Amino acid sequence: MRWVVRVLLFLLILPLAYFAAFPQILRCQLIEYGSDFQKLASGVWVDKTTPKHQRVYLLFEIHQARKRLASLWTSPPQSRATVIFCQTPEQYQQYCQDREGAGCSLGTPWGESWIVINPYGRNPDVLAHEMCHDELYTRLGWLTTQRQIPQWFNEGLAMMIDQRFTTATDSLHRYEEFRDHWQQQSHGQQIVLELHDLQSLKGFFSGGTNRVMMAYMTAGQEVARWLTIVGRTGLRRLVDAIRAGEDFERAYQRLEREAKSVHPK
Repeated sequence: MRWVVRVLLFLLILPLAYFAAFPQILRCQLIEYGSDFQKLASGVWVDKTTPKHQRVYLLFEIHQARKRLASLWTSPPQSRATVIFCQTPEQYQQYCQDREGAGCSLGTPWGESWIVINPYGRNPDVLAHEMCHDELYTRLGWLTTQRQIPQWFNEGLAMMIDQRFTTATDSLHRYEEFRDHWQQQSHGQQIVLELHDLQSLKGFFSGGTNRVMMAYMTAGQEVARWLTIVGRTGLRRLVDAIRAGEDFERAYQRLEREAKSVHPK
């Protein structure tokens, strides 16, 4: 009898503990059972108060973001994240914990993923940025991404299809534009962040707005520089190498050396 009681208590406590630890994830998982959102299309949810004309435009923006993603990877996107459009910052906070962000991407080790968008983040730039994070999760696996991929690369890669800071279509000009932004943000290199300072999520987003912006410019500049050398096929080769068990840093540097040896300046 005691064994039965313990099992029942465990089954009661387990979902409560899960909600306490991962409330945003649970809300995303249960979105179809709530009353605030309606299904707009397969894998797309909007607040029920979203106007009709806005709903049509949201689908167009998703399509534009996916085109950018396919261009970066030179192949159709593999990610199938559920997209959730919020109507208020308060609603966004329920799904992403932070009211201020334009968007966020969430994932689980077993393959579920969501992209949640704040009202002022409803544009192809934010969508493409978050989709790029999810694409990396999908191609590498959530656990490998968490363990192997430094935050500066994850964010820098997403900046390659986020046109809020550069509209260039090729890596070289993106690098030049990010370098100009970096020079301005660093006040002529008076404030410099090293890549090893931006390895973790906490390291990347710690500090005030200016430091975070500096982190983005540093990451964008580095990834654009690397892609200028290895090309877009280098990105797929990097993912293949990591999936085969090679360390990120070793593969990242090796691909750059190999590309330089083939096309020396």
